[in-house]
Amino acid sequence: MAQQDLAAHQSVLDLVWNQLPERQNGSSSTWWFFLLFPEGPEGYGPRQLMFTIAARAGRRIRINDVWLPGLDRRRPLAEGLDRFDAMSVGWYADDQSHEYLLRAAGPAVMDARDGFLRCDGPDEHGMEFRRSATEPVGLAATICAPGGESTFETWGALDSPTSSPVISMDITTPFGGTHYIAWRRLNFRGRFQLPTGPETLQGVGFFQRVCLNIPVFPWKWIWAVFPDQTLFTAYVPYLGLNLFRKGYRFFRNNRLEQATLSIAQSAMWIPPGAGEPVRFNRMAATPVLGRGPHPHFQIEARNDAGDHLSFLAAPYGLSRFYIDRPILGRLESHWNYNEYLFRMEALDGRVAGHPVTRQTHGQAYGSLEYTYGVGL
Repeated sequence: MAQQDLAAHQSVLDLVWNQLPERQNGSSSTWWFFLLFPEGPEGYGPRQLMFTIAARAGRRIRINDVWLPGLDRRRPLAEGLDRFDAMSVGWYADDQSHEYLLRAAGPAVMDARDGFLRCDGPDEHGMEFRRSATEPVGLAATICAPGGESTFETWGALDSPTSSPVISMDITTPFGGTHYIAWRRLNFRGRFQLPTGPETLQGVGFFQRVCLNIPVFPWKWIWAVFPDQTLFTAYVPYLGLNLFRKGYRFFRNNRLEQATLSIAQSAMWIPPGAGEPVRFNRMAATPVLGRGPHPHFQIEARNDAGDHLSFLAAPYGLSRFYIDRPILGRLESHWNYNEYLFRMEALDGRVAGHPVTRQTHGQAYGSLEYTYGVGL
C-alpha cells in the first residue's frame, strides 16, 4: 500500500475519537458500535456479538430505561479531551439464546491525541476501545461486564475501502447534518466471557461511528455475510405511521405496517478481498407480519445493469435499544431501535453475471435494524 493511502486510512481512524463538537446542536447523538460474527461450521453465524457506546444531547435522557445526563454542548474541550455521559451496551446471541452482557451508564472520556474512548458505569462495568498497538489500522477493545472481562482486537486487510475505515456519509446543512465512519469488513479475534463460559472467538465484523446532528429518524439497515466473506449491506431511511409508535408493537395488519415512503435507498454486494462492489439503485426491505414473534423482511434489490437479488430475512433473535428525552414538560420524544439477528432464506439473484443462491454461496447470516419513532 502506498504511504499516502495508509496515511489516508489513519486520518479517518483519527476521526473515530472525534464527535465533531463544533457541528453538534440540540438534536445531536453519537454512536460507536462493533458488530461481530464469529466463525462457525456454516461460515459466520448464527452467533453474533455487539458492543456499543451511545450518547445523546439533552438535559436528561433515558436509554433502555436508565436515566443519565445528555450531551452538554457547552462542555469544556481542551487538549484533545472530550468528557460526557454515555451508555455502554453489549449483547451475545446464538441459535438458541439472546443474552445481555453489559448495560451500564456513566461518565465517558475520549482522547483524540492517544486515540481511546472509555465509558465507566457502576461497579466498574463499562467499555473501552483504543487504537491498536500492533496493527497499522486497527482497534483494541476491553469490556468489563457482570460475567467478567472480554477483550478483542480488530484489523483490516487494507486492500480496499471495504476493509478499512472510510467516511461513508458527510452531510452538512444550516439545520444540521450527519457524519458516518464505516468499517464494513473487519477481522477480529478475542477472548470473551459469555453466558456459557469463557471462549476464544475469531471472525469478521463491522464497526461504525455515527454522528447525527438532526432528530433521530426511522431507517432499515442490513449487514449480512456469506461463508466466503462476501457482504450484502443496505440502508433505507423512510417515513411512515410508525413515526408515532412507542414500545415494541406493530400494526394489526401488513397493509398498515408496510405503509411507508422511502426517502432514499442504497445497497451493495461486496465480494471478498479487493473485489469491486456492485451497487443497487433500487432497494426495498418490506416487513411481513404473522410468521412468528418478530416481523420477517422481504428484501429486493436491483440496478439498471440487470443485477438483482432477493431473499427473506428470517429473524431468530432481537436486541432493543431505545432513547427517550423529556420535551415540553411532561411529553417525551421516543426513538426505538430494533436489531434483528437473521438467517438469509429463499436467496435468489444474479450479480456480476453469476447466479446467487444458497447452493452457490452457502448460508448467510446478518443483522437488520428496523427503527421507528423520532428522537426530537
